[in-house]
Amino acid sequence: MPLKVLIVGAGICGPAMALLLRRTDPENSVTVVERYPGIRHNGLQIDLRSWGVPLMKRLGLMDVVREKVVHEAGFAFVDGKGKRHGVFGTSGTDSGAQSFTSEFEIMRGDLAQLLYEASLKDPQTGVMDPQPTPEQIDAEAENKPGVRYRFGITPKTLVQDDDGVDVTFSDGTERRYDLVIGADGQWSRTRRMLFGEEAGLAMLKRLNMYTAYYTIPQQPSDGEHALYYHAGAGRGAALRAAHPPRTQVYLVVRTASDEVRRGVERQSAAAQMDTFGKVFAGCGWQTERFLDGMRKATDFYADSIGQVKAPHVARGRVALLGDAGYCAAPITGMGTTVSLIGAWTLAGELARHKGDVKTALEAYDVNVRPYVDEAQKLPPGSPWMMTLQSSWGIRLLHFIASLVTFFKIDKILFAIVPENKGGLALPEYPEMGIPAAP
Repeated sequence: MPLKVLIVGAGICGPAMALLLRRTDPENSVTVVERYPGIRHNGLQIDLRSWGVPLMKRLGLMDVVREKVVHEAGFAFVDGKGKRHGVFGTSGTDSGAQSFTSEFEIMRGDLAQLLYEASLKDPQTGVMDPQPTPEQIDAEAENKPGVRYRFGITPKTLVQDDDGVDVTFSDGTERRYDLVIGADGQWSRTRRMLFGEEAGLAMLKRLNMYTAYYTIPQQPSDGEHALYYHAGAGRGAALRAAHPPRTQVYLVVRTASDEVRRGVERQSAAAQMDTFGKVFAGCGWQTERFLDGMRKATDFYADSIGQVKAPHVARGRVALLGDAGYCAAPITGMGTTVSLIGAWTLAGELARHKGDVKTALEAYDVNVRPYVDEAQKLPPGSPWMMTLQSSWGIRLLHFIASLVTFFKIDKILFAIVPENKGGLALPEYPEMGIPAAP
């Protein structure tokens, strides 16, 4: 029987989950709520790796992804004078193989938009459903087949029983669903409602790293490579100029400072800018340009970096998806991919155990775990390699990077890294009715 589903969060995995629920059963009624007033197009460059590539092929979205990819030439370390030390190319295998720069680099906003649009297309006709106004989305409308989005709203309470979940929203409306899926990020309110405020927050295991992302006007000298500068004292700055006419800026610091943590975590953009301005003042290379551009940026975003280690990603009729249940941390390069594989696994189990939501969620909790464990493995040398403390350590890294690329050792290493991490293949769910890509 078709399901009435609520998805909390319209980032990457929320629309992906809505798309999969619609593909597996067009009669499903799916409502996606998002606290922002629309699909967020901020956020910088992300990549598809490992299982993410065959999954997007299965969904018939690779041609659209290729139209949106950011054509970055590779990655290099730079010193304070801008001299490059080690230049690493892309993987270039059309498969999601590993490298510093994936072949399928895409702007976060572009991926969110294409998944949003795909979720609204009728599986039979390919025609996109018109979205009703907030006034038109009443209780009866949410019982109809298809996908609808409600922006500027968030759940306040979840009360579940054996047959469903009663949800009270921030606008005072109340609805009942067969299933609620929390896809609302590493600070997930759904997770906190499911496990309790204190326990839910404690599941975010901090790496004592804090990152800011934004864009500034591009200069011709920025080039086509991602460039990373070690400023010492646990600080690093990077630019990625492959998305004209803007250059992407990343500022990262690793520190145990409570002052920095309090100045970044869940603070206003202005407070976060003040914190990063203090940390990166006088760091050299192009950091003054970056800090000047930061104050003028309209797409600034900052947060702490960590991994969510939830003991379970489902309880009763509520499931957690993506960063809400198993944030991998940006430094793994697997955050987007593990969110997509999580959506695929959850949709597959719901199709396999059709009509038995609780059993499907129990199976999802078990079967997504190997993929989460693989995705959350930190790359060798992370996070310290990108946030070195001493000048001699930085010089040693530059020397090693230059040797590795000069003798093409990186080509050998990246060639033997499995495209499916840990040898795990995309799980098969014939019940979904989504054939393998040709």
